[in-house]
Amino acid sequence: MVSIPRGVHSYQTLRKRWILSIFLFGGFGALVGYIVASSVLIASLCFLIGQVIAYADHVRLRKVTDLWMEEMLSDLHIDIDDFEWQITPALVLEQWKSHIRKERTNPLMTRGNDERGFTSGITESDLDAARNSRPAEEREEYQGLEESLTVAQQVKAEADKRYAEHAQQRWEEAERNDPDLIEAGVKRLGDLIGTDFFEKNHDPNAVSKLMERQSSSEDN
Repeated sequence: MVSIPRGVHSYQTLRKRWILSIFLFGGFGALVGYIVASSVLIASLCFLIGQVIAYADHVRLRKVTDLWMEEMLSDLHIDIDDFEWQITPALVLEQWKSHIRKERTNPLMTRGNDERGFTSGITESDLDAARNSRPAEEREEYQGLEESLTVAQQVKAEADKRYAEHAQQRWEEAERNDPDLIEAGVKRLGDLIGTDFFEKNHDPNAVSKLMERQSSSEDN
């Protein structure tokens, strides 16, 4: 379960924490400096050091908060500057959960699959002719389908692109090394169809031989 990690706070909480830290660190430093040295100058210096410590703590927590929110919003393709300082960790987490829930529950945002394969147009029951149809643009599950891809979808698209490139390279290499294409004097399989290669090398038992080889390899 994703939740807001420790150290991540809203900007308003960080400002309040900063102001409180200034009084705590500065006041404590000034008190200690005055007690130890009995000098207003030393007390003022210790108060200034306390302010520096409070500011450094504020910058550290602000950086942690910004980094977490930017990482969460990157999954949604939203720029943190689009919220114009109205953003909070709770709002970011709510937006992120809503987006993930939409992806998981909306079948249109996922790839369809069925172990039994496609239906070939066969339906188990007749369609209800009395049921009113609704235009796709009026249905909530179709909203956002034309928006930018999510990070996961971009990774999948990039993987598909690379796989297609590798498959094309393997296909071209197989064509270059194919003995039948070399014998016929052509470079592509499609060009081989235009020759008389298949008429000269016709084998009526080719399918049976192929099935026998496959069955024997499976038995082994």
